[in-house]
Amino acid sequence: MKKLFLALVVLCGCCWLISGCSKNTPQITAINPSMTASIGTYNFTASTVVPSTLDTQSQQVGNIDSVENLYITGHTTDLVYTKDYIRLQLTRFDGLTGTFSIVQGQAGAVYFHNGVMSTAIGGIVAVTRITSNSIIGYFSFTTGDGISVTNGTFTVGLPDGMPL
Repeated sequence: MKKLFLALVVLCGCCWLISGCSKNTPQITAINPSMTASIGTYNFTASTVVPSTLDTQSQQVGNIDSVENLYITGHTTDLVYTKDYIRLQLTRFDGLTGTFSIVQGQAGAVYFHNGVMSTAIGGIVAVTRITSNSIIGYFSFTTGDGISVTNGTFTVGLPDGMPL
């Protein structure tokens, strides 16, 4: 009788222990989205950084080709100019790392400050690393009205629906 009782206690203890174990589920590492840049003596720091994609259609010699554009928008933390932002665009983004030229039309950038939008006429946007949940890179550009945006960096999550 004692052996049967002991066996039941051990069996119940094992069941309790097994039911408390967690399943082997993949752990998703949350990223901390960020964007920073130097604009003259001003240090731009984004309070929010939002990635998004836009599918467009382009006509190429009678064939329709789907084109994916990646946009990364960083809104400032500045308490005075609360609507300032930097928007980066990668045209025909294929989910690979690389350096993309603004002059060659592979990328684009704008800096919106104090109600005025300054569009980039030269520079680069580079994607240095893509993980299962983030896109990391850097940028620098010069706008048509002479503003230099340098030492830019960004880290964002993958946009919704972007397969990699």
